Amino acid sequence: LWLKAHYIEAEKLRGRPLGAVGKYRVRRKFPLPRSIWDGEETSYCFKEKSRSVLREWYAHNPYPSPREKRELAEATGLTTTQVSNWFKNRRQRDRAAEAKERENNENSNSNSHNPLSASMNGNKTVLGSSEDEKTPSGTPDHTSSSPALLLSSNPGLQPLHGLGHPQGPSAIPVPSADPMHHHSLQDSILNPMSSNLVDLGS
Repeated sequence: LWLKAHYIEAEKLRGRPLGAVGKYRVRRKFPLPRSIWDGEETSYCFKEKSRSVLREWYAHNPYPSPREKRELAEATGLTTTQVSNWFKNRRQRDRAAEAKERENNENSNSNSHNPLSASMNGNKTVLGSSEDEKTPSGTPDHTSSSPALLLSSNPGLQPLHGLGHPQGPSAIPVPSADPMHHHSLQDSILNPMSSNLVDLGS
């Protein structure tokens, strides 16, 4: 009577009859009061003999026909609905277990690839740093020099070299004859271009 009243109330709210899942949710939401129920759950466990028969059949065929379900019900002493529900639940459990196993396999595969990619990235950074170390620290850095500074300086980069760089173990002395002439030619070509780029940027 308690549950029936709640079922009717829920059906009025939804505007349609409740299915099995809807009724289950109502039962969970509105448990029977202690005055009419001791709070102990009803368990629908099948006997081991019945379960072993169902398990054997499931291994043979997880999708029994209605006729086979009736035969299984007679053999186990269960109703056809109970047999049908047992097979549905068992299939659902197996699908969930397979999905979880597949997910675990994918995770383990991706984890096994990660150390390789990490080591590859590590190699790239090592290569990058070794390339930087090969660059002589005595050579001027054109990318960091502003176009205005390049324009205001005399042909060639003697003023920049005049400032001097700290001599470290990787410093390589730069010859002062032809390379300076090469730099002055390069600057005479690049300076107008860099000033045009500055004008375009502004």
